[in-house]
Amino acid sequence: MIRVATAADAGNLAALSVQVWLHTYAKQGLRSALSDYVLEEFTAQKLAASIDDKNQVFFVYEENAHLVGYLRLLLNSPSPTDPEARVEIARLYVQEHFLRRGIGRALLQHMYAYCARFEIPGVWLAVNHENTRAIRFYEQHRFERTGSAFFHLDNERHENFILYKPVPSPA
Repeated sequence: MIRVATAADAGNLAALSVQVWLHTYAKQGLRSALSDYVLEEFTAQKLAASIDDKNQVFFVYEENAHLVGYLRLLLNSPSPTDPEARVEIARLYVQEHFLRRGIGRALLQHMYAYCARFEIPGVWLAVNHENTRAIRFYEQHRFERTGSAFFHLDNERHENFILYKPVPSPA
């Protein structure tokens, strides 16, 4: 079941975010910069504030009353490669145990319907250039690369590919 998140989801969103982010990016283990970033960025308080922000919407995917994935949409976030593209998929996270079950696709479809309803012409996102699984997923869903931007962490620059897709017309 997909629904819009409420403040009551903040703790579960924080825990899921930490789990997915560390699994994706801490491939060589933990170091202070990674731990500090995760513990500062993914708190229940920050996520509750984001859920209450009218310029954001969170779609959560639940299975048997358990949150297993979510999509965070920023409604006023200009793309670094095209300032006219203003709606960003800031996160699309699915718990590792639930990958390859169509949850990411279902969240995208739900988001497309939302965007069509509000006449949002397209969405963009940033994905780490080494995250081949995510890149393949977005390519399968016809996102196209429009350039690159960099994520800075502990005096390091990490390249992110910028991808864009026009919102499909409702069927």
